Amino acid sequence: MRPAVLLAAITFVLVCGGAVEAVAQSSGRKVIHVFTALDLSRKPTFRFSSDALRIYAFWKGESLAVGDTIQSVWIAEDIGDAGPKDSKILEGQTKVFKSDEEGSFSLSRPRGRIWPVGKYRVEIYVNGGLADLVKFTITPGVTIEVPKADKE
Repeated sequence: MRPAVLLAAITFVLVCGGAVEAVAQSSGRKVIHVFTALDLSRKPTFRFSSDALRIYAFWKGESLAVGDTIQSVWIAEDIGDAGPKDSKILEGQTKVFKSDEEGSFSLSRPRGRIWPVGKYRVEIYVNGGLADLVKFTITPGVTIEVPKADKE
């Protein structure tokens, strides 16, 4: 066999073999990317004020299957005397309708109160298996609303 033909055959086998391996590695691997934000503008942040009304966890999937279940678990990791460490706050779930599905989960501030200052996380699961998590903090800070003076 000529050296040029042999080199071409070896290159072909390596390229095809690499492509098959890449497809095999990616098939069946469900991926979720998650970030937290203060509002629907989707500007990522990992620090929230204790008076924030709501905290969002936006997620986007890759290689999901129709019918997969996406679940969120919100956890207070360390909020001092306000509660025990690693306390589950809220869970939510949704079903997937397309392979690159995206969505959000949210957590509302306790009614009539501010968030306990501390460390938190939101875990995102696909069909019961942990796919991603995001840690965030709640910092002191209360917005003070000053009533407008009546015009006389």
